[in-house]
Amino acid sequence: MKRETSSFSVIAAGISWRVFGSRRAGEKLIAAMAADDEQNRMLAGMSLVKAGQRSFDFIEKKFESGEATPAVVRLLPDIDGARARAVLNKIVAGDSVALADAAQQCIDNLDRGKRP
Repeated sequence: MKRETSSFSVIAAGISWRVFGSRRAGEKLIAAMAADDEQNRMLAGMSLVKAGQRSFDFIEKKFESGEATPAVVRLLPDIDGARARAVLNKIVAGDSVALADAAQQCIDNLDRGKRP
């Protein structure tokens, strides 16, 4: 039986991740991004984006270990658009169709943002 994560616990994990860089908190945020609860996904995503480079590095490692989800990949441009393109190109070239599709959508959005 899968235990539901409360919004309070996601908020607490976000604070712990941003302030202390707790790996356990980062894992909880990544798990919340893959869950069904839309509010928890939003809270987790905001916390990951606010943590900046710490989150970017963590998400990149998740991709390299095969643990990333499309929802997490979609956060990369919001964290660091300039650095995201190289990682997104690696993801597009990877084996996962779902991740590649998410990464390509991000690249397309980045390209649209550069047009006048």
